[in-house]
Amino acid sequence: MFANSDDANFNEVNSNEADYKDVDCSDADSKLAASTGARDRGDFNFSRSLARFWREGRRHYGTWRTLRQLASSFWRAMIELTPSHRQARYGDLDFDLEQSVNTTRANVPFKTQWMATLAGSPYYASDPWLFTEIMQALGSPPLSTRFEEFTFIDLGSGKGRALLMAAEYPFRRIVGVELMPELHQACLENIHAFNQSLGEAGRLEDLNIDARDFQFPLEPLVVYLFNPFPEPVFAAVLENLRKSSAENSRPIFVAYRYLELERFLMEARWLTKIAGTEQWAIYGNMVSGA
Repeated sequence: MFANSDDANFNEVNSNEADYKDVDCSDADSKLAASTGARDRGDFNFSRSLARFWREGRRHYGTWRTLRQLASSFWRAMIELTPSHRQARYGDLDFDLEQSVNTTRANVPFKTQWMATLAGSPYYASDPWLFTEIMQALGSPPLSTRFEEFTFIDLGSGKGRALLMAAEYPFRRIVGVELMPELHQACLENIHAFNQSLGEAGRLEDLNIDARDFQFPLEPLVVYLFNPFPEPVFAAVLENLRKSSAENSRPIFVAYRYLELERFLMEARWLTKIAGTEQWAIYGNMVSGA
């Protein structure tokens, strides 16, 4: 991993492995996939992940720092296999049990988790209570966001828990962007199960693309990030969002959970901090009333 701290303790919701292999989720990727002009990430694998980590790490940080980060990412992935950490991964089952979905990190294989770490960050699902705090801040004065006018974007959507939680609010659309094919497939299956349980379809979708290739929809946005990227990717994605805001003026909020790279948001002159705690922050552009 490029940047995440060894000390992060997220206490994520976990569940027993579910068998979704027979679910047809081919319709969950919507027309938005075509509008992004993005590359298909179906060929993403361990060797490509490692090569990308090495290439981009050396470019941005140099050889020795990249080697240290590689060793550190492997060590963190190995720690996940220890008995104490395996037990901690099952610390909160409520969300998955209540929704009959599989958003846990507990059953993510070691290889997939390490690949996710090499790509930017190990997979963690968002804490429901912190997500609720963020949504309450968006919906309360002085922001009083009219959710029905906004599209919710989760960059680094993983298995899709934030998408499912966002569905409790009247967003126009809810879109996830996930690089890892295994996590993307799990997300599609969770969307399918969630839609079936509610008798709802069409509002949630997940795209298997690099977030740097994602073209932001030309409508008011709430962009959610649970610290999914290394520094170079975070900077590139934020620059793409700035260009989109400049070319098509509309309200944009960035809701950032786990503030390791908040300095990029603080240094973005087109954004202003609106609300936050020690664990999350909301930034907005001038059109959003920030």
